[in-house]
Formats: sequence, C-alpha cells, structure tokens
Amino acid sequence: MDWRTTTAVLCLYGAVKEFRPATPFLTPFLASPEKNLTLDELYSQVYPYWTYSYMMALIPMFVLTDILRYKPIVMIEAIGLVATWGLLVFGKGVTQMQIMQVSFGVASAAEIAYYSYIYSIVDRKHYKRATSYIRSAALFGKLVAFGLGQTLISTHASNYLVLNQISLGAVCLVTIIAVFLPRVKSEKAKVSMRALSIEEQQNLELVTSSPKEKKLSYTQEYLKRSLEELKTCSKNHELLKWSLWWALASCGVYQVQNYTQSLWKEMQTDPDDVANGVVEFVNTALGAFLSLFIHHLSINWARHGQMILFVTSAIVAGLLYVCSQTQTVMVAYVAYVVIASIYHMLITAASANVAKELSSNNHGLIFGCNTFLAVCLQSILTLVVVDSRFLHLGIRTQFVIYSGYFAIVALIFAVFFVISLFSKKTENETG
Repeated sequence: MDWRTTTAVLCLYGAVKEFRPATPFLTPFLASPEKNLTLDELYSQVYPYWTYSYMMALIPMFVLTDILRYKPIVMIEAIGLVATWGLLVFGKGVTQMQIMQVSFGVASAAEIAYYSYIYSIVDRKHYKRATSYIRSAALFGKLVAFGLGQTLISTHASNYLVLNQISLGAVCLVTIIAVFLPRVKSEKAKVSMRALSIEEQQNLELVTSSPKEKKLSYTQEYLKRSLEELKTCSKNHELLKWSLWWALASCGVYQVQNYTQSLWKEMQTDPDDVANGVVEFVNTALGAFLSLFIHHLSINWARHGQMILFVTSAIVAGLLYVCSQTQTVMVAYVAYVVIASIYHMLITAASANVAKELSSNNHGLIFGCNTFLAVCLQSILTLVVVDSRFLHLGIRTQFVIYSGYFAIVALIFAVFFVISLFSKKTENETG
C-alpha cells in the first residue's frame, strides 16, 4: 500500500472505532433497570478501574508500540473495545463492569499506536496533512455517533441497550478493518517518532551481525537516547512549564469527564429526557473548531502564557464549583462544554509549544511522558477521593474537590506569572 491508501484505511478505522453512540449515555444505562447499579457503586467501585488500568497499561503499550511495529497494538485496541462493549451488552453486576472498565483502560492505552502509526508510513513532508486526516476522521465518527444516539433517545425510537448493541457492532467491524492495515516492515520501521538517525542506524548495522543482536542493539540505543532526551528536556524551562500544565490540566479534565455523567444523573429527574448526546456533540464540534482556531491567533505564548493559564484555570475552578452546587442540569451542561472547550483550545496550544521546544525526533517521548504523568495524578486523585477504600466522597463533594484542584493549578501559574513579571522588571532595570 502507498501512504494514501494506508491513511484512508486508518481514517476508516478511526471513524468506525469512534462510532459509539452509547458513550454519552454510559451512566444512565448502567443505572437503569437493565444493569441495576447504583450511582455509588458506579463512581466508587466501577469507574476507578478505568483510571488504574489505563495507568498500568500505558507504559507497556508505549514500549510495545515501538517493538511490535504498531499494527499488533492497534489490534489490541480493537479487541479491547470489543471486550468492553461485549461486557456492557451481556455483562451483569459490579465485578463484570469492573472487568469492562479494565478492558476499556487497556484499549485507551493502546490508542497511542493508532495516532503514531501514520508516522512510520508517510514521509515527513506529509505529516501535517496525514495527521489532519486521521484526527478529523475520528472526530467525524464521534459527531455522527453522538448525533444518532441523541436522536434515537429523544424520539424514543430506541433505548440505551440498543445503543450499546450498535456500538458493539461498530467495534467488531473495526477489528476486521484493523486486519487490513499493512504491517510496518522492520527494515523500514522507525524505532518510534523519536527514531535513530540514519547515521546511527548505519553504525549499528556495521557492528551487529545477527537479527537478534541487531534488535538488542537498537533497544539499547533506544533506551540510551530516551534518557539523554529527558535529561536535555529537563533543562528547558519553557518546555517544563507547558508540560506541567499539560499533566495537571489533563488529570483534572479526565477526572471531570469520567464522573460528570454521575453528577448529571443526580439532576436528571426524568430518565427518558436525557440530553447527554447533544452536550457531547456540541462539545466535540466546538473542540474541533477551537483546536483549529487557536493556531490562527497571534499570541505571544512565551510572554502571556502564564497569565492565560492562570486565568483559564481559575475560570475552570469557578465553573466546577458552580456544577457542584447547581440543581439545574442545563447549567451543568453549559459549564461542562465551556470547561472542555477551554481544555481543547489550550491543549492544542500546549502541544504546539511543547513541540516547538523539541528536536524533530523526540515528540512521542515527551508527549507520552506528559500523558503518563497526568494519568498517574488522576489515579492518586481517584484513589483518595472516589475509591470506596478511602474517602469515598459523594459526587457533589467530589466536584468541590475538583474545583479546589484547579484553584491550586491556577495558584501555581499565578506564581509563575508573578515571577516572570519580576524577572522582566529586573532585566529592564539592569539593561
């Protein structure tokens, strides 16, 4: 296959794998008579398993993506999604729903192979266009799925179980599509997005003879280069600032996304009048627009970045507190869309600013580390605040805690902002 054909198959895979109309209605479905789980069981005994399994699976998937050359990990994602929706459709009880969350955690971790696969196939000159196609296809799948799901629920043409059955059919189809993805050949494959240079590959081939020995040398060089890159990156203050926000904000937003349906459920008096699909549809469409729009803004991020991160984090903290206190689900809906939109916009800016500070061969390493740190922090937050073995706080109290969390994030970047002002003032006086 040439790169265009491979990109088309990847786009098809992404669109179909995101075609899961049941996603916005997960909590209402699990709390319905069909599954008969309580909200307390969901957010203290079931949902935490996604966070823990995602964290545990992320590092192995990240490494295995390099070693197994992408396609096998994409297959693991597809199989994990099939297991997830198979258990949602046919499973019963807390234990099987915990296994369902573990399956989804593994699938979430394996998604890294899908988004990095394309860089092993296409030339560097096609990266921007191919990435745009891949991400647009995934967003298109979500938009169609959420629109269909909300339409079927609002018109009473279907129920939550049927939405999950449709989702199961889609992820089964995506497993078949994954089979047709071309396997990246070893001699053409890069070690990862942070691949060895041509000179280093040639030097390794000169000093190795057997395939086993060559593979070991590549692995050793891969680990050596990764450690060197991390050491170099740790000295870049601008990179550290954006990476810190990336990890802290992603942790908080992941947590909000994971438990907001439970909060909405408390306010939804009529189980047949649920607009979660509309909210996620608007959220996805607005997020896609803002992600594209942010690149057209002429903002001096080095100069104004700390102030923007401070102000937006404070806004998110305020909105989360409003969510924790309101009895009107529409208010919670609007607040969620604003929070998610802020995150979509700034995570795009963070990605661009982090990438700008990196060499061309270590984006995957730093992006992966930022995501792993975010999930580790989220696991700690989940364990302490949500898990039934620790504080086990009520859903509204949880959102008060999440509000306080973002207030701390705002305080951190307020301190950075003040320090930067004093530094500039000192530079001007000495200059």
